[in-house]
Amino acid sequence: MKSNLKWTAAMAVMLAALLFLPSAWGQVRTTSGALSRSGGIRHPKELERRIFQLTNEARRKNGLPSLDSDNDLAVKARAKSDDMLTNNYFSHTSPEGKTLKDRFQEEKPASIRNISRIGENIYMGAKLDYSTDIKTQARLIVDGWMTSPGHRKNILDPRYNRMGVGVAAKDKMCYATQIFAQVK
Repeated sequence: MKSNLKWTAAMAVMLAALLFLPSAWGQVRTTSGALSRSGGIRHPKELERRIFQLTNEARRKNGLPSLDSDNDLAVKARAKSDDMLTNNYFSHTSPEGKTLKDRFQEEKPASIRNISRIGENIYMGAKLDYSTDIKTQARLIVDGWMTSPGHRKNILDPRYNRMGVGVAAKDKMCYATQIFAQVK
């Protein structure tokens, strides 16, 4: 009888905790620095950082200046990766027919209103264990872009001066997006 009361009391405490926890309850910090969301989509920040770093290495090897990191572009890139993952497609054009330019026409953050040129690279693949193999995954993504003429052209375009990277991962899928901009 006492064990039933203890179990019932423990369940009541857990239920009360669930009801009164802040909205961040569905978010969990992982070892890779990613923030999990309640929908199960992860944004591995370290993978985003490594993709950014390797992209700038490729530019420097080709005699170009490094790109500046732009948080507003990263937010847009992450949203694109989320959209492809959530809606199960892989294209620069969404199922609704929206392109990169359409997405920027709808909502252009104040910090990037002076954009004169934009470009986008996208990636889709099976995810690795981000807590142990981030460097390999980032290298695979950037090397893949560098061997694709259109993606390489974006990475090595001397007119671009800013970039944002966004990665979305869930289960065995990983989507990465780079958004490049020439900001005057």
